[in-house]
This record gives sequence, C-alpha cells and structure tokens, in this order.
Amino acid sequence: MGIVSDETKTKFGKEFYDYFYGKYQEKKLNARKIVKIEEELSFGRTTRIRVVIDNDLINEFVSRPDEDFLLYMAEDSIAKLIKYFQDVEKQKNYITQY
Repeated sequence: MGIVSDETKTKFGKEFYDYFYGKYQEKKLNARKIVKIEEELSFGRTTRIRVVIDNDLINEFVSRPDEDFLLYMAEDSIAKLIKYFQDVEKQKNYITQY
C-alpha cells in the first residue's frame, strides 16, 4: 500500500486526514509516490488543506469545522487522486516525439 503523509496541524486537519486515509484504503489505492496531506494557517481561524503528490497539487480547500464537509472533501480528493493516477498512466502510453 502507498504512503500517505500526515502534515496537518489542527484537529480538523487530522480528521480530514483520517477520512481521506480511510477512503484511500477502502479503494485499495497504491501510489508509487508519497501522497501528502498538508495544512497551513490561513486568514482568521481557518486553515488551507492541500493534497499533494510529487509537487503536483491534487486538491486544495479552506477547512470548515463540519464533519459532513470534511467527509465530502475526502471523497472529492480521492476522486481527483484516482483521475490523476489515470492521467499518469495515459501519459506513459503516449509516444513522445521531439
């Protein structure tokens, strides 16, 4: 199974990480690179959460203290991560000509 790095700083960031990782395992994803869940402080009392793989931004959003919102964003981030993996596989199949 691939590695998912937890670089969160708040309770809500940790909850998002837990939801995201649960969905990651449920879908049996296996990234060959490290998936990072990053969190940085934003305006006021909010934080910005990012899902990053190999310096490519997969998803980014401003967190809210709402469990349903965090669950939705975890599912959305997993869907975008799956699309990213599919795009990478498609790129491998293309022949690059210079």
